Amino acid sequence: MTKLNYAVIGVLFFCSVNAQIQNSGFESMTDGLPNNWNIKKVDLYEGKIDYSQKFTGKSSIQLVGKPTDTKTFQSFSQKVPLDIQELQKIEISAYVKSENTTGRINLWTQVKDQNDEMIDFGNSDSQQKPIVLNNGWTKYSLTFNVDKNVKSLLLGGVLNGNGTVWFDDFEIKKIAFSKEEPSKVSAQYIQEFKDIVRKNSIFSSKLNWSTMDTNLDHLSKGMKTIEDTDPALNYIIQNLRQAGDNHSFIDGKERTQKQKIANANDAKPDSRLIDQNIGYISVPGFASINTEVGDHFALEIHNMIKKLDSENTIKGWIVDLRTNTGGNMYPMIGGLGSLIGEGTLGYFVDNGKKMPWIYKNRKFGSCKIKEPYELKSTQSKIAVLIGPRTASSGEATTIAFIGKTNVKLIGQPSAGYTSANQVYSLSDGKSLALATSYEMDRNGKVYYSKIDPDIKVDSQEGKDMDIETAKTWILN
Repeated sequence: MTKLNYAVIGVLFFCSVNAQIQNSGFESMTDGLPNNWNIKKVDLYEGKIDYSQKFTGKSSIQLVGKPTDTKTFQSFSQKVPLDIQELQKIEISAYVKSENTTGRINLWTQVKDQNDEMIDFGNSDSQQKPIVLNNGWTKYSLTFNVDKNVKSLLLGGVLNGNGTVWFDDFEIKKIAFSKEEPSKVSAQYIQEFKDIVRKNSIFSSKLNWSTMDTNLDHLSKGMKTIEDTDPALNYIIQNLRQAGDNHSFIDGKERTQKQKIANANDAKPDSRLIDQNIGYISVPGFASINTEVGDHFALEIHNMIKKLDSENTIKGWIVDLRTNTGGNMYPMIGGLGSLIGEGTLGYFVDNGKKMPWIYKNRKFGSCKIKEPYELKSTQSKIAVLIGPRTASSGEATTIAFIGKTNVKLIGQPSAGYTSANQVYSLSDGKSLALATSYEMDRNGKVYYSKIDPDIKVDSQEGKDMDIETAKTWILN
């Protein structure tokens, strides 16, 4: 991403919130752009000061979009430094108006620590406060719990799609905690969640549980239902982020239920023959814990390999994991078993304990290929393509290839979610995917962050240089 330039403002937070967003009403500008706000120009969008529309004052910021798809967006932002001495609940609000708009409008905020790492995030959609399209001036807000570990906010608005939207009068204020004791059901639910994290997280020993317990007592005041407990759960996740856990997350009821019966990821495996002699297999993320669905996904991949190998003279393989954002590693690796080969492919490691990933008799975990195909040659070169979207189980699948003498990783460094998540069902139907171990390759190297490619490739407009590089390596 392009480096952003932000205004630096003074000390803002102590026991109460006195944060001042500079130029919060977009009253001052230079060359048509609001002072103290960053707007990175995006094709088919425009962002500028508008004097014809305002909630108060004399102007607002206007975003106009004319994209042909919904993959692009226009945003604006400001970085607000914080100095907080105790846990506080804050509200970030703004007034929004839109006309002739299709797509999505959001307020958004990143919560950052002393290293400028994001430890919490929220927008209008994720906090279930959606902005109504084509509506007059309306106040919308986001709420966050922040403590002494939070050093700044990056906040702003975004338009994703066609139409015109105006934002005005941003504000940050403190919200008082309730003094009423939480209900029994909400207190029990928070305790259930806390116990899972405390017992199983690989970062548990790095958390200050005494301080967290005190803060959770404050946060839980006034909570009546399980739905009310989201701020408390998010506070625990935020503390995991501060401890170094970038991988654990909560899945909602709908997605949790869908993963029990189907693949929540719509992307499908793909294959083709390149230059008459290179087999190409693309394996996307797979999000299901259903054994039957997982076996079908693995069989799709297996049959693609079988068809390419049986019908052609294959000199090498390209396994594309660049869009593999993760999920369930077992069907991914099980489907690629013909290329990976049997044996110990890697390990889960925690506190000196190792749990091997064993692929034997074409069975990997609960995933099994019933009528396995044997490759004509098991020595052909295999280029594994990785990049910044190769994450979680996509990275585990990458690790399963590492250590084979006929394999090269090609592309860009992976996303860096190389801890292993265990899924824990929660009593209300949601689930917690919790980082419970790290991952180790067959040679004994433990991965705590990104996986670096053996051959790093720079992008070039109009060409897939990863594939071009893979072809050159395979054929030489």
